[in-house]
Amino acid sequence: MRAPLRTFGAASGLLAAAAFLVLYVVAMASDPEYTFYRNYLSDLGVGPGAWAFNSAVMVAGALMSVFAIAGVAPAVHAGLARWGDTAVRTALAGAGPLLLAVGGAFLVLIGVFTEDAGDLHGAVSVGFFVSTYLGLVALVPALRRSGALGVSGLFSTVVAVAFGTVLLPLGFNPQTETVAVMVEVAWGVTASGILLLRARPTAV
Repeated sequence: MRAPLRTFGAASGLLAAAAFLVLYVVAMASDPEYTFYRNYLSDLGVGPGAWAFNSAVMVAGALMSVFAIAGVAPAVHAGLARWGDTAVRTALAGAGPLLLAVGGAFLVLIGVFTEDAGDLHGAVSVGFFVSTYLGLVALVPALRRSGALGVSGLFSTVVAVAFGTVLLPLGFNPQTETVAVMVEVAWGVTASGILLLRARPTAV
């Protein structure tokens, strides 16, 4: 993969977080009936600021998929190749980014099939959270072996997985949804920042 594409892939995590947070704030400011942490995020998708929220999830979802495939996957595979890793671990490394990319696709669909779509909206929302969680789970052993995100990146991934493991038994409610989304945003910013820093040329 060419360097400019990999750089854009690495930066896509930061771009996804920035686009989501900015448009999410705009949507909240446009909807006086929405209360942070007390409403589902998707409530914004059918309110006065629907254009902003639905744009937020669609743009962020597309960039999340780019980040997974063009940013995370090449870094992990490069790390595994240096160590001559096994086919099983290589497959596991591919599974993580692929599941994250699927999560990004589901996030786009959340903006297409809003709460007005009923059960279909619920299905794509669950698909987003489950695929993203499983993607992070699959990334943990791959990152540990490849060193693609260093110790800090591995730690942030383990923390994100731990949050997901704790939140899952609590059920799907506005509080767990909000925390899960913010944890995923924080992970994306951390992982993207690490990849960009590692991509910088070092002085000789």
